[in-house]
Amino acid sequence: MGTVNKKMDGSRVLITGITGFAGSYLAEHLQGYAGEIHGISRSEKWPENIPSHLQKIPLHTSNFKDSVQVASILKKINPTHIYHLAGFAQTGKSFTNTSEAWAANLGAPQILYDAIKKSGITAKVLFAGSGLIYGTAKYNKEIKTESSELMPQSPYASSKAAADLLSYQIWVNDGIEIIRARPFNHIGPRQSIDFAMASFSKQIAEIELLKKPPIIKTGSLSAFRDLTDVRDTVKAYAGLMEHGKPGEAYNIGSGKNIRISDALKILVSFSNTPNLKIEEELPSSSSQKDFELLVGIDKLNETLSWKPIFSLDETLSDTLNYWRQIIATTLQNPKESK
Repeated sequence: MGTVNKKMDGSRVLITGITGFAGSYLAEHLQGYAGEIHGISRSEKWPENIPSHLQKIPLHTSNFKDSVQVASILKKINPTHIYHLAGFAQTGKSFTNTSEAWAANLGAPQILYDAIKKSGITAKVLFAGSGLIYGTAKYNKEIKTESSELMPQSPYASSKAAADLLSYQIWVNDGIEIIRARPFNHIGPRQSIDFAMASFSKQIAEIELLKKPPIIKTGSLSAFRDLTDVRDTVKAYAGLMEHGKPGEAYNIGSGKNIRISDALKILVSFSNTPNLKIEEELPSSSSQKDFELLVGIDKLNETLSWKPIFSLDETLSDTLNYWRQIIATTLQNPKESK
């Protein structure tokens, strides 16, 4: 069983999607272990919400549409390890931006793998997929393991499933050492408000600091979710890069579920505004039963001595405090926020 993580002197790490939510936290974690870190992003600039110490990491730009261009970046860096985190992340928006989702989630890794072959480098790759490729539970408390059938139910999940299978095929046919990570819901500070916990946190912070009406607007709150702090998830990525077997897939999650409504109650308990009201928008009637799905993480636990460090309370508190800080900064510097 491998430890998370040991010093990687002499390593050259490349993170695609480094300026994103998980990518920036992975870079932050690896700063204590990797010899050299580079990133690929569509933008030449780091987002303003990224800590200044990360912004010293060299950024290389690519939209992953030209394997020759990506190959030239790989030749320049000659990475020993590549974490592929770039992609289209919003499940809901993938229904209206289907082509974009497929291009980012399947086209980009295909370009990356072609570029690795063209560049002649030898690098170990971790592909960050998604637990959504399994679809919903077929019965209550069904455990989804790495051998469960893939039944994606959105363009986002379908494109991730296809890229997961592509990654295995490239390992089999071309010998590129690719490890497939299948993370479930990971949350925390800096996450987009397209995701529930970030949206709830931002709304609470706006109620507190901007004196907005004390109403939190939500979608359906009845579902159960396995929620892991992003800072724990990226440690699992790093551990799998070190100890995972090429060609294998690994679920990443806490192994514990919570109903979304209960997670929201925890957030509300941290607010200094009394009597917050929840305005839940229920979905149109559906004949499909929403069974509780459990994440099977036995394979991960057999491979790594990894377990989540952050409690859900800590993660939610940190997320709420992040949005409080963002809004407070905006109030202090209104011109800079425009």
